[in-house]
Amino acid sequence: MSEVRVVAMLTAKPEFSADIRAAVERVVEPSREETGNIRYDLHEDREHPGTYVFFEIWASDEALKYHDQTAHFRRFVQDVDGKLELLEIRKLDQIA
Repeated sequence: MSEVRVVAMLTAKPEFSADIRAAVERVVEPSREETGNIRYDLHEDREHPGTYVFFEIWASDEALKYHDQTAHFRRFVQDVDGKLELLEIRKLDQIA
């Protein structure tokens, strides 16, 4: 069982910037409290306001799969649906 790192980047459509900001901030704390979460950090791009980057570390694929089914994450998915210009998710394995 190896750790899984996730980098997720999303950019709000300009007319939904306040909604997306609220949604990304709301999902952080409950995600940090999950069993199997090692790190769950949220960043905003300095040069592109409204672009957010999550950096996550999960203890295992199973922990990440559980996260995807939680009520707070499912609400987040609903809250951002149709309000993003960009959504890119990368799952990474640390090699060095």
